[in-house]
Amino acid sequence: MMGIFGAVLPRFVLIVAWANASAYWGSIFGSPVWFIGGFLFLPWTTLIYGLVQQNGLSLLNWIFLGCAFLADLGTWGIGALAGRKQVSSYMGS
Repeated sequence: MMGIFGAVLPRFVLIVAWANASAYWGSIFGSPVWFIGGFLFLPWTTLIYGLVQQNGLSLLNWIFLGCAFLADLGTWGIGALAGRKQVSSYMGS
């Protein structure tokens, strides 16, 4: 359930936000390549950056970005840790 939450929810919110304010998101990233890359690989970080960038990047905003980046790494790491457990039990047999 957490994997689905971490993988689907931020991408859904990014699609809705881009559909409602594509000019805003285009002005933040400058190029659709950055938005698409963030959408595919770092959705939480892209979403939080879009929310905090308009006020400038203060210390608190950097903390939010760091937490979002850790959430993205956690989303990617869930599959790696699960696979590692299966491989170690296979190698032990």
